[in-house]
Amino acid sequence: MSNILSISAMQKFHFGSKILCSDGEDGFLAQVVFDAATRKMTHLGVRQRRLFGHTVFVSLESVVSATGEGIKIRARRADLATIGGVEVTATDTVLDEKTMVENIENAGSAAGKGRLMLIALHPESWELSYLVVHELRPGQDTLLQGKYVTEISAGQIKVHVEDAVLHDLPPFRPDSVLQREVETAFFRQIQLHIDLKGITARVLDGVLYLDGNISSSLRGDLAERQAMGVRGILEIKNRLVGDDRLASDLAMALGRDSRTRDLPIGVYPRLGVVRLSGAVHNGQQKAAAEEIARNFDGVRSVFNDLIVDPKADLLHIMSSSEGGESEDIVPGKYVRHTT
Repeated sequence: MSNILSISAMQKFHFGSKILCSDGEDGFLAQVVFDAATRKMTHLGVRQRRLFGHTVFVSLESVVSATGEGIKIRARRADLATIGGVEVTATDTVLDEKTMVENIENAGSAAGKGRLMLIALHPESWELSYLVVHELRPGQDTLLQGKYVTEISAGQIKVHVEDAVLHDLPPFRPDSVLQREVETAFFRQIQLHIDLKGITARVLDGVLYLDGNISSSLRGDLAERQAMGVRGILEIKNRLVGDDRLASDLAMALGRDSRTRDLPIGVYPRLGVVRLSGAVHNGQQKAAAEEIARNFDGVRSVFNDLIVDPKADLLHIMSSSEGGESEDIVPGKYVRHTT
């Protein structure tokens, strides 16, 4: 099994997660079935509310994705009982939210025992990647990598984690708590106040996803550093687009397109809202520039201030503090401004 994939890439099965069929929700995850020898999950036990609590076992091959938001199944609700015709026998290893997780480092004592909350699998091999255990450490939930698991049997998982290692393992905290703390951390950083309206921060399964726009790439790094200080954030997917990078990349895109190549067009983003300034030779070029900008990754909206001038040979830059527009004139060469 590959060990290079991040936590965000894993398929995560929370007991109690809703089951999302292609035509709507139908029940929740009640059990999972494992092949103890290979440590691979084989089936899901889906409790269907509409069938008086009846549980059907669905092959893992039917799963499209699994996160804390739900488990997507490649089937319609009416067909779920049909594809879930698998019978579970006494020889199958069935786990549920009552499954005991015991640390053999403290075997025989009341300490070192917890309850299974979540199982995460490698998305390609479906082997066990990690699990989350409630109360293995008093008062908190703990993420344990699969390497610590020594035995999987029906209703029980044994792990071996030395006390010193266990103490340093990351906690697994509720997404709602992490979400609030991330937002608070951003608000406390004064330098980020101007950027907050452009940032979308979402925590899912302990992973923070940062999307949207920010005034500069350096500010994007600052936001990531602030979030790293939140205890329990397991990974950060920073997809914020800085205005500096957006201006540069969009300017290059305009320069590569045959419809706008060599035209004096200025690109001025502000948290993803792009102002196009300068001059073009005709209305078709003005529309083409706007089309390129609107369809460019990271652009939220476009203000098209381009002037149609068949004899355009200069680039109007942003207005000065005194008002009016300044002009950059470069004989024989157009200069693309990106500020």
